[in-house]
Amino acid sequence: MPDSMSTAKRTARLLLGAMLACAVCIESVCAQTAQPVVPTRVPIPDNAKITLLIQTHMAALSHANLTGNYSVLHGLASPAFQAVNSTAQLAANFANFRSQGIDISPAILLPPMLNGPPKLEGADLLRLSGQYDTKPQRVVFEMAFQAVNNAWRLAGIAVSTVAASQVVQRAEQPTAASQPPKAARPGSPAKQ
Repeated sequence: MPDSMSTAKRTARLLLGAMLACAVCIESVCAQTAQPVVPTRVPIPDNAKITLLIQTHMAALSHANLTGNYSVLHGLASPAFQAVNSTAQLAANFANFRSQGIDISPAILLPPMLNGPPKLEGADLLRLSGQYDTKPQRVVFEMAFQAVNNAWRLAGIAVSTVAASQVVQRAEQPTAASQPPKAARPGSPAKQ
């Protein structure tokens, strides 16, 4: 009997400790989410980081389109984008990709070609537009990123496909400069 009583006490202590740890974690998360998001001035990323931003978000969109689960793409976005685009809204915006069986995943194996240099608007909005030289359909994109807590977070995305023979403006490898064409507006629905 004493052995089962000590086991019960150990179990009770373990459960109490786990409950306290959960309470501390929940309080920590609440404290983090309660902090206001302050726009910060972040420099325009270099070529490698621009490519990484584009590829990361194209891969997230590709996976979302293949699985129908847009939670990762949503989680990578800025708070402003998340506020106006639920995962259900993102799924609806990209429904044509799923219904038509369009798979954009081959694009992430190629380098993106920008239609012009990146543009920094204000202190915290980076706009990019470009394409992937995929065949038989070329993947075309426009993306906007917002600086949030010293990181670039998705603020807008538009992706479509066009015939590979169709030329979409001037395409070049990513470069860090200051005058590209307009890209998707933050929080605007993604187009297909």
